Amino acid sequence: MNFALSVGTAIPRSVGLHRLPPSIVEIVPAYEGYDFILVRDDIVIIDPDTYEIVDVIPA
Repeated sequence: MNFALSVGTAIPRSVGLHRLPPSIVEIVPAYEGYDFILVRDDIVIIDPDTYEIVDVIPA
């Protein structure tokens, strides 16, 4: 991946996003409507409208 893993960074739209599992949204309701990608072992929460990184959860 050729982008910085930091909140606010926009990732390329060519990156395939995955829907967050409902069980994660139950734990963190603020993540509702967001998608994610895995980068190495980190879970990267993405806003699917802007493709900006919302959060990085280290493994």
